[in-house]
Amino acid sequence: MSDRRCGRTTAQTLAALGAAALLVPLAAPAPAFAEGGWLRQDLDSADRVGLVLEAGALRADGAEADGGGASLRREGQHGRTGLATFPEQTLDGPTDSVDVRVRADGDVEHLLAEVRGVRPDGMWTEWYPAPGSGGRVTLPEDVTQVQLRVEVGGGDTALTGLRVRPLASSAGGPDGGGREGGAHGARPAEPFSARLFATRIGLVGGTTANGHTVRKDDHFVALPSRRGLATRGGGEYTVRVCTTGALGPEGKDDPKHEPRCSYLPVWDVGPWNTGDDHWNEDRESWHDLERGRPQAEAAYSDGYNGGLDGFGRKVRNPAGIDLADGAFREGLQLPTNAWVEVDYLWTAEYRQRAEITTVTQSDPVVVRGGPGLEHDPVGLAAHKANVDVACQAVGDEATGPFGTSSAWYRIGPGNYVPAAFADGGADAPDCARR
Repeated sequence: MSDRRCGRTTAQTLAALGAAALLVPLAAPAPAFAEGGWLRQDLDSADRVGLVLEAGALRADGAEADGGGASLRREGQHGRTGLATFPEQTLDGPTDSVDVRVRADGDVEHLLAEVRGVRPDGMWTEWYPAPGSGGRVTLPEDVTQVQLRVEVGGGDTALTGLRVRPLASSAGGPDGGGREGGAHGARPAEPFSARLFATRIGLVGGTTANGHTVRKDDHFVALPSRRGLATRGGGEYTVRVCTTGALGPEGKDDPKHEPRCSYLPVWDVGPWNTGDDHWNEDRESWHDLERGRPQAEAAYSDGYNGGLDGFGRKVRNPAGIDLADGAFREGLQLPTNAWVEVDYLWTAEYRQRAEITTVTQSDPVVVRGGPGLEHDPVGLAAHKANVDVACQAVGDEATGPFGTSSAWYRIGPGNYVPAAFADGGADAPDCARR
């Protein structure tokens, strides 16, 4: 959406957009049948991507595998895969450790179970894999709700059962997966930030790793790890991407490019790798690389790993993030691939979390340089993006999904959005008093 179009935040504009049906979310946390402490997952309750439920088992959708449009699933994965994401479940008490068990039939070529939990600040931890057919998973901090998802692919693999049970919290030593548990340090006040080379996704009509069908002028990103992959239509993992003016792999400066920022949910996995959570200090792979440096960048620039990615392909550019077309062309207004500054918002403690919401559920909200329409547009915030509201100020009145208000939220340095388009943030302090 152009700045001119999405800058109109009046009631007249919203009326012109019209009403749209809400996305159907996963079921709210519900009591689960517990037997011996186990919470059994109802296979029929899962949000399914590329899977069908047949004879009490989840298996790859043969019709989808044989036809359909383009797919964003990366070369080197286990062929056509499907994903089942189950509703979140409430535990009896807080813990950082759970036991996950998976049951499958058929020629099991690929079956990956992952778990995450709700942090004390109400945000989700990242996803952590269960070993093999199941076992202990230690999360980075105590949680009171958990959620499971399973990726199924290859051969005639069929998921026939899935369950989870809470365990006693770890005592501070590394668990079987090598992660630190128990005494968890406080999250930083500011999110981790990295300078990455950004490329454009394209592939309109394709399916992302979380099941989203790519639209023209879409606003989301892909990161090269499943750890921060949001649920279909969700924004629980959101990045702030800001231009630096450096274009092309060699970083040639473009003095004409005005700085812009976009707030974007993570809906796909890539580029190049799928297990490179380079934003984490204890990264899943490539441990000898410095934090914030993608493996593909090191392979391209320094010949790391023989210049190959994790699948043995020659790395042709140093990309560490992919941008959907709308984010690339409209949000950041990039003329070509470029270096950007990326803030991983979920890595910090949220002060006042708010979810950007628009009537169309696809158009973004204009981000302005100050609290009012007289301030220039400086970027876009995607529908469903989870932002951190630092403070609020009084500006021009705007009408959105949450009524009419003159309040504006500062969601980043020099970045403001109307409060009428944000679910949450009402308790943020006055900007003038900060």
